[in-house]
Amino acid sequence: MIISINKMGSVLQCFLLSVLFLGFTNIFSTVAANSISVNYDADSTRYKSIIFKTPLEIQCNTNESDIRMEWYKNGVNITALKDNRINIQNNRLVILDPQDEDVGNYTCKAVSTKINETIGKRDIEVIVKLHVGMQKDVTVVEGEKLKLECVVLGKPSPEVSWTFGNETYYRSRDRVVLQEHNGVPNALFVIKEAKMEDRGLYSCTATLANNSTAVATAYVRVKDKLAALWPFLGICAEVFVLCGIILIYEKKRNKTELEESDTDNSPETKNTPDHGKDSVRQRK
Repeated sequence: MIISINKMGSVLQCFLLSVLFLGFTNIFSTVAANSISVNYDADSTRYKSIIFKTPLEIQCNTNESDIRMEWYKNGVNITALKDNRINIQNNRLVILDPQDEDVGNYTCKAVSTKINETIGKRDIEVIVKLHVGMQKDVTVVEGEKLKLECVVLGKPSPEVSWTFGNETYYRSRDRVVLQEHNGVPNALFVIKEAKMEDRGLYSCTATLANNSTAVATAYVRVKDKLAALWPFLGICAEVFVLCGIILIYEKKRNKTELEESDTDNSPETKNTPDHGKDSVRQRK
């Protein structure tokens, strides 16, 4: 009985020591993790944005001694990765020419060189900085299809919404159809038959996972379906006026010539043969 009690005491002692050890290890890991500072984006504690044609630099700094940093991307160790674009110097990772393929979840782990164990880590989600663009002015003929394309750059794929007047569209409804464009859902805004009431300012808003937003606008003009006919009718009217002026002028000219012709042929102005003989007799 005494032996059993001693065994139970030994087991309980080992259990308590294990709990104390695990608790101490967790506390130490938490302290070490909190001592790692990362150069996240401004106002962020998670994200780092890629700006194309600009080197991406991630730094994990710590005041702990006897520490080495290991770098992971999506759970895969890339510390010793051979890539001319990637330069790793302990606590600093630089991607010289960042691309879409570099988007992902990165982790820097602080490893103790004394016990060769991870004592802290930080996660960094690398995304592509958001950019949105649209054609500023769009003209469509009444009754034809209105199509607005929103060019969105950003990874992971952002959420896109559209605003016109007091209406905001997150999905297709009524006369509006939202479609995928260049791999981005809802980036194409379509109205099958445009009406005069559809003219105005449209906004395309894109939102990334880090809640950053970008907005582009376009002003839509809707032309009357007979708008192309008015210039033609104007030209026809000008031609008719000119023809009328020419006809009136020709009519007046012909009348004047006829009157002059009648005057030349009147009896008073004609030279008769007798009149010529009297002149000859007087000279004699």
